[in-house]
Amino acid sequence: MDTFLWNRHKVETLYPDSTVRAQFGNSYQFAAPPDSPDQRIFKLYFTGFKYFVQSDGVSVDLTTSEYINNVGALEVFYQSKRLYGTFIYPHPAIGNVTVRFSKPLQIPKGVASGNGLVEDFIVELIELP
Repeated sequence: MDTFLWNRHKVETLYPDSTVRAQFGNSYQFAAPPDSPDQRIFKLYFTGFKYFVQSDGVSVDLTTSEYINNVGALEVFYQSKRLYGTFIYPHPAIGNVTVRFSKPLQIPKGVASGNGLVEDFIVELIELP
């Protein structure tokens, strides 16, 4: 299984509200444990990513800084997985987690005079059981 190697980001881990709760009289609230594991969402915040261009000045370079800040290489990885393909996300606190893209990748517009730099963007992943 492929591994998500772009480790230059901040991550936010979102847990679902998976507990079944019911409100009874006299302000009593009953809560039951979930019957399945939580399916966490991971929001990855990227900054400083850019498109690199090969020496011909036209073709996108997918190898320069491939797993550091190359948005072109990230885009190719997304195209190979889309919203159905699974891969390993090495979460900095949890460890390796099997995930897929939760939302379509959205590459933001470029920065004026940024030499291929794009604005900050978010990638959202969802954990698979």
